[in-house]
Amino acid sequence: MRIEIFGDGLDRSSINLNNHKITCRSVVEKDGKILTVYFNKTDHYNLPGGGIEKNETLKECCVRETLEETGYQIEVMTETVTVMEYYPDSTWETHYFRCELINGKNHDTIPTEEEQLAQMETRWVELYHLLEIFESSPTNHLYGQNIHERELIGLLNSL
Repeated sequence: MRIEIFGDGLDRSSINLNNHKITCRSVVEKDGKILTVYFNKTDHYNLPGGGIEKNETLKECCVRETLEETGYQIEVMTETVTVMEYYPDSTWETHYFRCELINGKNHDTIPTEEEQLAQMETRWVELYHLLEIFESSPTNHLYGQNIHERELIGLLNSL
């Protein structure tokens, strides 16, 4: 499934494909809780994931990014939804995957400099509380509401 979001009053004729970013995110559930990353500085949540690297498959990106951000090894079960976001300065293509834990946390996280500055931490959040956060919680991030809306779409279509 593919869902498209047009930001800032854009329409299909004004899509900017010159700055196209591809990312992957994992949806991991355990005991009624969802694996997330939380950014203390901006008070927002993401599902684990990030940008694809050269010569990497979407599934490989999902596994690598989840391990780097959370320390958990996962197995990708299925791709569930792709969310396309169109903005005046960029286009974001986010692939969501339903995943399972291979084992408990057994690796250190490898946060990027940006993630370190944002004071990123791993959190397991009860499903209904996370849905509530994504639906209505304010953040300090400039695009926090957009991020939460995208993550809500990804999560709901991955359960």
